[in-house]
Amino acid sequence: MAQMTGEFPRAIARPVWLTARARNAVHRPIFIGAVGASAFIAALVALVLAPQQTRRVTPAHAAARPDTAAFTAALVQARTRMTAAETSLAYSRAHPRPVKTGIDTLNRALIARRDTLSIALGELDALLSRVEGAPVPASYRALAESQQLATNARAKALLDSLADIERDREAFGTSGGSDPVYVALTSRSTEIGRAIQAVAHERRDQMRQQIAALIAPAPRQLAEQSPLSDTVAWIAERDSARSMVVQASTALKAARTKADEFDREVVRANQTARLDASPVALLAAALVFGVALGFGSAFFDEMRRPRVSDEHEVERVTGARVLARIQPRPRQPDRRRRAADRDAPPYFDPGADGYQLTYLHVARTGASRLMLTIAGADTGVAAVIGINVATIAADEARSTIIIDTDSRTSPVAAALRIHAEPGLADVMDRRIDWGEVTSQATVGRDRVIDVLPSGITAASRNTGEVTELFKREGARIARHYEAIVVVTSIEQAAAGLPGALPIPDTIVCARVGHTRIADLQRALDTIRSAGGNPLGIVLWDAAPPALPTPERLATAPRPLRTAEMKAITTAR
Repeated sequence: MAQMTGEFPRAIARPVWLTARARNAVHRPIFIGAVGASAFIAALVALVLAPQQTRRVTPAHAAARPDTAAFTAALVQARTRMTAAETSLAYSRAHPRPVKTGIDTLNRALIARRDTLSIALGELDALLSRVEGAPVPASYRALAESQQLATNARAKALLDSLADIERDREAFGTSGGSDPVYVALTSRSTEIGRAIQAVAHERRDQMRQQIAALIAPAPRQLAEQSPLSDTVAWIAERDSARSMVVQASTALKAARTKADEFDREVVRANQTARLDASPVALLAAALVFGVALGFGSAFFDEMRRPRVSDEHEVERVTGARVLARIQPRPRQPDRRRRAADRDAPPYFDPGADGYQLTYLHVARTGASRLMLTIAGADTGVAAVIGINVATIAADEARSTIIIDTDSRTSPVAAALRIHAEPGLADVMDRRIDWGEVTSQATVGRDRVIDVLPSGITAASRNTGEVTELFKREGARIARHYEAIVVVTSIEQAAAGLPGALPIPDTIVCARVGHTRIADLQRALDTIRSAGGNPLGIVLWDAAPPALPTPERLATAPRPLRTAEMKAITTAR
């Protein structure tokens, strides 16, 4: 039969192609279920554990919020001090008064010594005022490092202790606000600062005594001065207070910035925690995600390596004719009343339209011989098709034989529910003759067909040996039978089995939604190049046949050997 490449265009519209791929993807429920179940479990675990992890992390951050109370208090104290200094300065300028000053009668060396001590005393007073306004480690450290306390051994020891405590506190970072050790270190730091402040007070008192001792006991000359206001001290106090305000404001601003950042993080964490949905919503979301991922995976695999979808697509892509499409159909109610129909194999249905169309395509008008090779990747499907085609040939009063070449699975014997051995494998091993391995199977009320089973072997036979056997015996078999149906695999057909027969007609079986188009095209090309004549393709659009294993066939009784069947066989 001629190919159909010239009759139909090979190109397929993209929407039609995508629809066929989607249909094939839907017809893979096991694959979709496996991928979807895995994705469902993973998504469910992620949706359930993520809110729990968020709730677990949020309390840990709550203890690390910066405390701005100390900085606020220091800023208030500095502003109060600056206000008092500015008020006193304004009053001093507004109310000048004459003062009487004594003329200093000291020598120049003592005067220089007194002035130096006065300047140092002023600097020490400014540092002490800073400590009182902002009692923080930085103020204590500046006081201990001043020139007035730099030579004091006790101040040096306290400064070293303060540095060690600061390093220990820094090890806690921002997360140690409520830690007992962190609180103890803070308290100890404050105690050391107070000790440094006490040392400074002692030093200030000593300096004051030294200044008092330098004043000459001799009577001093008094001089009347014009009314002037002495504002130097108040200006220094005001500048010192302003400096403390700036420092406290900067520290408070930095602390508030960190606190705001922390508050935003807590708000985000709480919002994420509130997103925890109900169990039903989580299950629904995980189920939808799993199904979508499963279908997407199947569709992606189908797009990469498309499978057979329908007869129109197969004809346009491969250029070969689709002879029939086998689909399941309910059994006729009247057939259940006959014992022969009840004892027939479950896949025996020669009246189905698909098998009838297949037979009409292969039975040439006026041909006295029908010799057909049925090949398929699933030899169980090929065996079921071959049995029904052989039965139709027997109904046409043809002497019929069906031959099985797959000794690994024995699909013909499994479909007919007969013993698979002895068979073709035993003939190839020269343990038995052709006539001794041929048996009969009842196919209806008064029809039988001859069956040459495959035998049972652990592995598939060598394809070359099977081909050589049919080259020697094919002509002899054709003299005894009018209809010969050979069931074989794609590999055996590609090795030249159809070409070894007098009539090389071949039918290739393909499963809808399972057989890949590239594999089907390759099978047609290899069979044609090996000498076969591919008449067309038969599509199997149903569940694969559930056939018994060769081991079960070897031990099970023959179900068709009923009393009625024995009487019919004996009468014939």
